Amino acid sequence: MGGRLRHIIFPVMIVAMIVYFTYHIFQGQRGVLAWIRLDKKLKEQESILNDLTQEKESLEKEAYLLRPDSLDVDLLEEKARQVLNFAHVDEVVVQVNG
Repeated sequence: MGGRLRHIIFPVMIVAMIVYFTYHIFQGQRGVLAWIRLDKKLKEQESILNDLTQEKESLEKEAYLLRPDSLDVDLLEEKARQVLNFAHVDEVVVQVNG
């Protein structure tokens, strides 16, 4: 009986190890599902970074155009109107509530 039990224990241990490692390949902290979640989050963060980079470049270009050595008079007037909420007397102002 002792010899027969030894022949059963080894395969049972192998199956248990296979089940254990297979579970952790998928469900573990560094498993496939965690990798998929991290990959999705990485793509979302890269998209946010791309949007912020484009906004930064736009603001840098606008700031460059407002410097004294490269002043764009039209842009300066537009910004002054926005900040001071001014318009010429002959202009029609359309307000959009949105």
